[in-house]
Amino acid sequence: MERRLEIADLLRRRVRLGLHAGSLAAGDRLPSTRELASDFEVDHRVVVAAYHQLVAEGLIEMRPRGGIYVANISPGAVREPMPPERWLHGVFTQGRARDMSMRGVVDALRRATETVRLRAVVIHAIADQRTGMCRELEEDYGFEATGVNTDMLGNGHRPPELGEADLIVSTPAYEPLARRLAAQHEKPCIIADVRSDLIGGEWRLLLRKPVYVVVRDVQFRNALLAFFANTKGKENLRVLVVDVDDITAIPAAAPTYITRGARDWLSTHGRADDVGGRILPNARTFSSSTAEELISFILKANLAALSSRA
Repeated sequence: MERRLEIADLLRRRVRLGLHAGSLAAGDRLPSTRELASDFEVDHRVVVAAYHQLVAEGLIEMRPRGGIYVANISPGAVREPMPPERWLHGVFTQGRARDMSMRGVVDALRRATETVRLRAVVIHAIADQRTGMCRELEEDYGFEATGVNTDMLGNGHRPPELGEADLIVSTPAYEPLARRLAAQHEKPCIIADVRSDLIGGEWRLLLRKPVYVVVRDVQFRNALLAFFANTKGKENLRVLVVDVDDITAIPAAAPTYITRGARDWLSTHGRADDVGGRILPNARTFSSSTAEELISFILKANLAALSSRA
């Protein structure tokens, strides 16, 4: 069951990003179940089950003896799709088993995630990663997030945001520093990992042709090039720095990813319209284990607040 869900999640992301990038369109044929079974090293029935889940969501079509194809879906459904009926049914059925009304289930979910306003501090040296992590914490998890450059932490200097935070977040590269600061301020700490399927999933499709990535600083360009160093199609990856390279030269039809840090810089400098290309949506980068840690932290914090008010 767990492997089927993992593969369904990966296939869903591949199709959605392909539609955004223009590398996929409604009616395009997708890899067969046996091809994917070989890629994922699983029984082909696991892939069949994953594909059936995407059929139920209206994302793909499986034609008897005719193959598997991208369905004709609206742009809105690609950006933020409704959960499948079976998933929603399970949530409300479990609530009913606890003698809760459907409205009560909805209210319980809201109170379990929105009772307290949680603040996070992201510690990192690279602007693109600080900004990207902050935006993901805000947009996906509801935190009020602030980035702190490691350069600001020298000579005993401690920004006031550290004392006000409910949570400190960083990456493995800065784990010793983050855990030391967390201990000093008596704050919980989460070390965020990047999704392991990021290369093999979405970007595997994109790198079949030139793809542009616009970043805020040179450090992140170097990190990206190293990250994709052993990836098929790496020669198609073109990484541009906003205030160094000519971002107006990006071809109009080229898939183009703009980091959140670069977006902020472009907006601040009145150059948001300078970037050409087919703009890709910002990808979620936190791994599933990091997402589970964040969700667990949010639920515990909110339920503790509810308990103290009871």
